[in-house]
Amino acid sequence: MSLYQVLRFSRLEKDGKNTQVFEFRKLRGVRLGKNSLDFFLSSQNSARMKNSSPNASIFFLARKYLAGRSFTGVSRSHVLTLIGIAVGVMALITVSSVMNGFREDIRERIIGTLSEMRLSAPEGIGIQEYPAILKRLEAEGFAAAPVIRCELMLRNGQFTAPAMVFGIDPVLQKRVSPVLNYQHQAKREHGLVAGAIEEESFNAGGIAIGSALASALGLYIGDEVQVISPLFNMPTPFGMMPQVRLLRVAAIFAAGMPEYDQSYCYIPLSVAEDFSSQAGMVDYIEIRSKNPQQSRKHLAQLAPLFPNYKIEDWSSFDASLYGAIRFEKYMMFVVLLFIFIIASFNLTGSLFKLITQKQSELGLLKALGYEARELYRLFWYQAMMLCTLGILLGVILSTSLLLIQARTGLVRLGEAIILPVKLQLSDYLLVICISYLLTWLSILLPLQKLKKINAVELIRHNA
Repeated sequence: MSLYQVLRFSRLEKDGKNTQVFEFRKLRGVRLGKNSLDFFLSSQNSARMKNSSPNASIFFLARKYLAGRSFTGVSRSHVLTLIGIAVGVMALITVSSVMNGFREDIRERIIGTLSEMRLSAPEGIGIQEYPAILKRLEAEGFAAAPVIRCELMLRNGQFTAPAMVFGIDPVLQKRVSPVLNYQHQAKREHGLVAGAIEEESFNAGGIAIGSALASALGLYIGDEVQVISPLFNMPTPFGMMPQVRLLRVAAIFAAGMPEYDQSYCYIPLSVAEDFSSQAGMVDYIEIRSKNPQQSRKHLAQLAPLFPNYKIEDWSSFDASLYGAIRFEKYMMFVVLLFIFIIASFNLTGSLFKLITQKQSELGLLKALGYEARELYRLFWYQAMMLCTLGILLGVILSTSLLLIQARTGLVRLGEAIILPVKLQLSDYLLVICISYLLTWLSILLPLQKLKKINAVELIRHNA
C-alpha cells in the first residue's frame, strides 16, 4: 500500500514498569504480497495472544469516531440522534412527572373529602361494636370516625336535588376529613368556605353542604333546608310517607372535585341513624394515619388486627377515576416511547454509514491483530457514549422545566388550577434503563456487518 495509517503498539520502560502506548505511522511505498500478508497477520495474532490485557486504544478510537472532524465532541451525522435521545428522555420524564402530579392531586382531594382508609363489615352489613374499634385504632396511632351513608333528597322552596349525605361525629370527623376545616389553615383547595361546624350547634340540627349543591339550591349560612328520604317508611294516619327533617345550614365546603361539591353533605350522626333505621350501627369507619402517602403499608398493618372486616385505601373509593389516571400514564409513556425508538433507528443508520465508510480502516485494524469482539466494543462504546450524552441532556432539561413549574406554577389549567408535577426517582431510573436497552438493541444489526469485513482483501484492494 502506498499511503496508509497504521496503529503501532510498543512498550516503553517508565519508572521500572512496562507501559503500552500507541502511535500512528504512515507507511509509504510499501506493498504487501499474499505471503507477506499471511505472515503479518499470523505474527500480529501471536503477539496479541501473549498480551491478553484490554486494548486501551478501543476507547480512544470510539471517541474519535464519535467526534469525527467536529470540535464539539459529536459529529454532524450523530447530532440528530443525540437530539432524538435527549427529546425522548425529556418527554418521558416530563409526562411521567405530570401524571404523578395528577395522581397526587387526586389523592389529596379524595383523602381531604373522604378519608385515607375505610373499615367496613363484609357483605355491606352495619358495624355495631364501632366504639371498641375506634379505641383500638386510636391505640394504634390512627385517627378514626364512624360514618353512616344515606342517599337523600334536599329541597329548598321549588328547588330539589339528590344528595349523598354522610352522618358524622363532627369532633372525630374533623381529624379524618380536612374538608371540614378552613381552607386557609393548610393553603389547600378543599375546606370550609363559609360558616363553621361547632359540635353543639351542628348536633342540634345542622348540615354542611357542598358549594355547588348550595348554589344550585340557593342556600347560604343560616338557611333551612328540607332533608327528605326517598323511601316511604314513615307510618302516618294518611299511610306510609317519606321521612322529612328540617336542618339549618351551618357550613358550606369546597371539596376540590366537582362531583363531590354537587352532591355531598354532612349531617349529625343521630339524624342519619333515623334515616337509615339502624339504631346503634354505622356503615363504616373512616381512618387517617399520620403519613397518608404510606396507605398501602398501613393497610398491611391493620389487616391482621381486624381479620373479620374489610379495609380499603383511598384508591378504591373512586376506582374508575384512579384507574383512568394510571392507564393514561402508561399509554402516554408508551406513545412517547416511539420518539426514542425513532432516535434508535437514526442511530442504526448512522452506524451502518460509519462502518461502510471505515471499512478500510477496520480491515487494517483486523490485520494488526484486533479481534472481532474488540471491534464490536469500539462501536458499542461509541453508541453508549452518545446515549449517555443524550440522557444527561434530557434529564437536565426535563428536571429544569419541572422544577420551574413546581416552584412558579407557570402552566395553568384554567384560572385557578396549576398543572401539578411530582418528580420520582423510579421514573428516572426506568427511563434511563429503557434508553440504554433500546440503544443496545439498535446496534446489534450494524455490528453484524463487521463479520463480513475481510482484512486481506481490503488491504490488497487498497495496496
